[in-house]
Amino acid sequence: MKKLVVLMIMAVMAVAVTAQNTDGGANDLMKKVSQQYQKYGTMQFHYTLKTTKDEKTLGVSEGDFYLKGSKYKTNFAGLQYYCDGTSIWSYDKDAKEVSVYEYDSDDDQNLMNPQRILKDWSTHFRAKFIRDEFQGNVQYSIVDLTPKTAQSYYRIRVYVVKTSQKIAKIAVYEKDNTIYTYNIEQFKNDIPLDDKIFVFDKSKYPGVEVNDMR
Repeated sequence: MKKLVVLMIMAVMAVAVTAQNTDGGANDLMKKVSQQYQKYGTMQFHYTLKTTKDEKTLGVSEGDFYLKGSKYKTNFAGLQYYCDGTSIWSYDKDAKEVSVYEYDSDDDQNLMNPQRILKDWSTHFRAKFIRDEFQGNVQYSIVDLTPKTAQSYYRIRVYVVKTSQKIAKIAVYEKDNTIYTYNIEQFKNDIPLDDKIFVFDKSKYPGVEVNDMR
């Protein structure tokens, strides 16, 4: 679920969302946001994840995401992921092990497949505008996305900065009362990203065990 939500962040940013608009102009807002992000050739951002349940904090972690077309790189939950649009590498530093998979843009089961999630985003959710609210000196427009089919979560709440129409926060509400809150920070767009960063370089990790599943 956590891996999927990382790509949900990217999906909201990168694709023209046409989720069913149930009220309040949510669809129009999301279209404006996504159209802005579609213009970017590359994106880089840092995110923090806070996990809570019944108002108790269960953990806090962070990661970075780099995106260039179908290529991406991220570190998440103790793993590092690389995708060059052809292959996917999942590197476990503690185990000194890397697994390699073939990248398939039509693989429904591949949760680390950005192209598939982007393509099918609009078919899975309904959008509803909730309200505008200030948090500190920043005003946010809040939109709820609810899945059209049963999932472990029942709502994704998206916080859009009203002045810039950039996504600042995404909260995922699980049915067991767990909430995953992602804060998007240090966002940069159209920066040079060398294609080499999207490939796992075995020479930099001496002694690593390679499990090639291609």
